[in-house]
Amino acid sequence: MKQNRLETIFTRNGLLPKLDLFIPLGKTGYADTFPDSFKALDNSTYDFTAGVRLSHFLGNRAAEARHLATRATRQQGKEAVRNLEELIGLDVRLGVNEVERARQQISASKVTRELQEKSLSAEKERFDVGASTALLVAQAQRDHLASLIAEVEAVINYRIALVQLYLAEGSLLERRGISFDVREAAELL
Repeated sequence: MKQNRLETIFTRNGLLPKLDLFIPLGKTGYADTFPDSFKALDNSTYDFTAGVRLSHFLGNRAAEARHLATRATRQQGKEAVRNLEELIGLDVRLGVNEVERARQQISASKVTRELQEKSLSAEKERFDVGASTALLVAQAQRDHLASLIAEVEAVINYRIALVQLYLAEGSLLERRGISFDVREAAELL
């Protein structure tokens, strides 16, 4: 953005009129022949001229085109930065939503696991009194194990969502206690 700003100023200056002030001072030797002119340098003949020159190109299309192009590039850079800011904001909002969804999934999977534990316990009691089969007990154990796995996966997904949120908002390194100097990192590049 800074480079685009400087380029715009530079090209805008190309559209301005040019004003030159000049003052040449010299010593000359006037003579009838060239060899005699060197001898005349010892005389007190000096030339002094002063002047001002103002020039402006009428319809300077090349400078106008460069200026318009740099203004368009600068505007394009501003829009790219604004677009990037919006994308970052969207990523952060999506990350917050994902963290909340994963947190709710933990609660739901915990309730499911507790219900599967009760179902397994009831199926074992029915099996002990002879009202159930070993197949139904094995199915209850399978469902209980699946609910345990789902609960652990929900916790893992929550942690992953938190890391992705911290990454999107730019605080991951700081939250992990990692700091670095931006100038040193720029020098490495």
